[in-house]
Amino acid sequence: MLQKKKSRQQRVAAEIKKILADFLLRCNIFDEDSNVSPSLISITDVEVSSCLRHAKLFVVSLSHKFSGEECLLFLQKHSPKLRYHLGANVRLKSVPELQFFLDNSFEQAEKIESLLKTIMQ
Repeated sequence: MLQKKKSRQQRVAAEIKKILADFLLRCNIFDEDSNVSPSLISITDVEVSSCLRHAKLFVVSLSHKFSGEECLLFLQKHSPKLRYHLGANVRLKSVPELQFFLDNSFEQAEKIESLLKTIMQ
């Protein structure tokens, strides 16, 4: 039974990631006060709670023009639009609340790689 719940969470997380990544790639959401382009935001991972009412989205900025913090602010500001689009494209009893977090795993991997290079030399 536990395995079935976990696989459902994984399937829902994968579907959320697919729908929102596609939406960010094709959407026309822009702020006059921000230089963030939604097509340059990548969703690297999604974690869904066991009740399917909360989703943590881990994101990374693909541009050096705007920081990860600007990316988070942009996504938080437009969270209602993202939830609306998600609700229109996924079949769940309730649309999960979206929480956005910076994914710093790429930076950590670069640090580890540079440390390993210095050790090998």
